[in-house]
Amino acid sequence: MPRWFLKRFLLSCLRNAIRLAAILKPVPSNPGFYAFRYRDEILYIGIGNNLRRRFRNGHKALSWAFVDRLNPDDVRISTFAMGRRSPQQVEYIETLMIQMARPRYNTRMN
Repeated sequence: MPRWFLKRFLLSCLRNAIRLAAILKPVPSNPGFYAFRYRDEILYIGIGNNLRRRFRNGHKALSWAFVDRLNPDDVRISTFAMGRRSPQQVEYIETLMIQMARPRYNTRMN
């Protein structure tokens, strides 16, 4: 996966984010990547086989944002649906994005 793609995704996390109040309506049910952001900071990057189902029962990043007393109106989510990729490719791309953005709520930083 080229670095320009990863940079494009990370920039889209900042531009094309959805307010949490409307989180499930526009989230696709496809597999892909997602990122939580607070203002201009990426909080968490993750992957899911079905992005809509991933958020149906909440997400740990939302709990952490609540504990940190972040303004819910400023916490947003971005999604990027992926085509068919092997699980190894997806995990590799996720690792690269985490290393580039260094989100505070991701624990896998190596």
